[in-house]
Amino acid sequence: MEVALALDRNSSVALYRQIYNGLREGIVSGRFEAGTRLPASRAFATSLGVSRITVTECYDRLISEGYLETRRSSGTFVCTRLPELDLYASGATIDHHTQGQRDVPMRLSRYGASVNTPLLPPVSPEIIRLDRPGPDVRAFPKKLWTHLCTRRMQGECPDLLQYTLESNGNTELRVAVAQYLQKSRAVVCDPSQIVIVNGSQQAIYLAARVLLDESDFVAIESPGYRFASQVFASQGANLLPIPVDRNGMQIAQLKKHRDKYPKLVYITPSHQYPRGVSLSVPRRMDLLGWAKDVGSLILEDDYDSEYRYNERPIPSVQGMVPNAPVLYVGTFSKLLFPTLRLGYLVVPRAFQDVFARAKLFCDLQSSSIDQSVLADFLNEGHLEPYVRKMRIIYGRKRALLIESLRRHFGRRITIYGDEAGMHLLADFQTSLSEDDAFDRVLAAGVRVERLYWHGSSAIQRAGHVQFVFGFAAISESDIVLAAERLAHAFLL
Repeated sequence: MEVALALDRNSSVALYRQIYNGLREGIVSGRFEAGTRLPASRAFATSLGVSRITVTECYDRLISEGYLETRRSSGTFVCTRLPELDLYASGATIDHHTQGQRDVPMRLSRYGASVNTPLLPPVSPEIIRLDRPGPDVRAFPKKLWTHLCTRRMQGECPDLLQYTLESNGNTELRVAVAQYLQKSRAVVCDPSQIVIVNGSQQAIYLAARVLLDESDFVAIESPGYRFASQVFASQGANLLPIPVDRNGMQIAQLKKHRDKYPKLVYITPSHQYPRGVSLSVPRRMDLLGWAKDVGSLILEDDYDSEYRYNERPIPSVQGMVPNAPVLYVGTFSKLLFPTLRLGYLVVPRAFQDVFARAKLFCDLQSSSIDQSVLADFLNEGHLEPYVRKMRIIYGRKRALLIESLRRHFGRRITIYGDEAGMHLLADFQTSLSEDDAFDRVLAAGVRVERLYWHGSSAIQRAGHVQFVFGFAAISESDIVLAAERLAHAFLL
């Protein structure tokens, strides 16, 4: 084994002492685990550029102190039991990997403290994941994407591998996105208003960083998108949950907060997450008029509006009135494949420079290669036929999931939302609590998503539990199996 030690030949500390300290610290901290064989003194001395005697003296001292031991005809090894263990009571153990870190204070910022929560544990591969409303990557045209990528990489464009001055995104891609949004979503914008981001999550984060100060109010849908609310809360904002009904966010309830005019209103109007309803046109106009009157901004998250199965897509809120006070968010990560971390944020003209600068400070730029390939994908007309194909696939899966659930649960289940998107909301009539139902479903081999209600879950109706089902990414056979497992879990 080669051992890397940093030696400072200009230091007043002797080389012998530096080597000794480096080896001892590595042993105590667990970098060199018990039983690790160290290099022979001659080889170690050569690699460090010191005399063999210097290394031999270090080894001898560490052996005498109980950190190293020699084994006949085998070499020098780290001892199994270290001297530090004798400082503890009999039977106590020491974690060598954290021993050297015990004195490091954990001084977090307010933001750090707000996100210092345990991550979800990994899920067994046997679990059917209905808690991920992502795309079916098996249907993505990988050969076509590979061809486009290869063509770009083989072209005469070394800038693809360099930093770029376009922190707000590749001009070619921004032009293509502007044309796509004008045609498919009735978004009113030009390329200069578009900031290319690493998925819609980064767009939400940048909006929170740029627009919100501590104690500002943000109106959110309730139930709503958990991660957006957590981003706003991490910036110190106060959340105002506004109830959602069959016509979307209740704007009348929003207007009642006269003493807490929100600086930002976060909505998912084309396919509300998680209820799946659309914000009605009268409420859209009401929201736009109210926002202009009070000086609020609207953050419109349009994450999967391409997929409507019985009707045409609904135009964006952003494009309904001239100079709308709307920041419009969309993503290609859900539309194409999740590891394509590309989305877009359309901002009013006055915000162009500040958001471009915020993007620069965040990560300099999004991947130039991915942006160029995506621009080709859009400009050559590959997106529209792909969306048409996936609309058929997802519509079939949605219908199969609904049919399978109703077969097992009959009148004890109600499906909410429009015939759109990549998820649906199911209400189960049951005597189980939400916690018990969730645990039983998971034990049966299915993971579903719980609703996020800011502050309290007391809005849930007694005798009912509701879960979100993301159906797009799983196979049709797993959809049928998941419904069977759910029925077994609820009937236990």
